[in-house]
Amino acid sequence: MFVVAFLLAAAAAVFFSAGHGELPWSHDICRYGDVLCQQPSWLGIPALLSLIWALFLRVDRL
Repeated sequence: MFVVAFLLAAAAAVFFSAGHGELPWSHDICRYGDVLCQQPSWLGIPALLSLIWALFLRVDRL
């Protein structure tokens, strides 16, 4: 579950950077994922929720 949280957070960071034009390939990323370039929080919130869920499952085993 930590892997899923990391992948979602990394994708949110890439779309956030592409939305602000900070990456050299920003145009290519935003051409296919225009909605995610405008709203990277749509990936950030599930990343945070999956991280909380993964921590909850880890604490449950202790």
